[in-house]
Amino acid sequence: MKKTIIAFAALFSATAANGHTPAESNEVVSAALTRAAFYYDDLREGSPPDNDPPPTTWLGFLGPETNGWTLAGKMATFDRYLSTLVTNDCKSLDYFEQLYAAVAVGKCGEFNYTNSASAMKALALNPRGIERNDAIRLAIRFSSVDDAMTAFVETIMTNSASYNFREQGTASALYAKKLLSFNAITAAQLASRDAGVRMLYRNRLLESGTDTIIDEVFLKYIDGYGSSSNRLEYAINSFSYPKCAEIFGEYFTSVTNQLLSSGQPLPWINVGGGGN
Repeated sequence: MKKTIIAFAALFSATAANGHTPAESNEVVSAALTRAAFYYDDLREGSPPDNDPPPTTWLGFLGPETNGWTLAGKMATFDRYLSTLVTNDCKSLDYFEQLYAAVAVGKCGEFNYTNSASAMKALALNPRGIERNDAIRLAIRFSSVDDAMTAFVETIMTNSASYNFREQGTASALYAKKLLSFNAITAAQLASRDAGVRMLYRNRLLESGTDTIIDEVFLKYIDGYGSSSNRLEYAINSFSYPKCAEIFGEYFTSVTNQLLSSGQPLPWINVGGGGN
């Protein structure tokens, strides 16, 4: 398969890194992303692999320590490449540049690269970013429950002009899942968790706030929610969004029928103040 080694010279600063020139840094990242992008295609086409290990580890991905490059130095160069994606107009990049950006994001997930959390968050917030759904997924996966992450998720949930239904749903559902499993021990952790729950609650009537796992968050953390008119409102409102009704219709139908047939008054509970 024909491959193109892309030039990242414009993406790197003119400052030499770890004693290497920007051109040398460019070559390290270009070679790593090119090899990773086409490695398995080459195997399927019968091309003999090189002698390096497959790109399924940092060493296999970035290559051996040669020409004065240590593995740590190559990883630092990869970090600098990730930092360029968060500010560039990625949608104007050519086919191969976008392909290699996707490979870079994919490797962060494959290697569970928690050091890329801030880069993934910034990429997700880049209005001209690409691979934003995966960036959202990794930013939440690699970050803790705190006020900054709650604000990040709310920004995505409430901005339908900049984010599509899939991106908004990824943000809300994955953060809800994180809240469900979050083991809050300290007072600060409990406060951050509760702030996250309140954020989901105040956005529950948006299309991005309708999901069965969000209902599970409310059941777990909001006292009295399970038999409240708040829950009935949430379930009924979910049907106002065709996509939600299609995906979660059976669940919210069951919730609605259960509450309406309970024979008990459904009180309204105040969540987070303000009478809501």
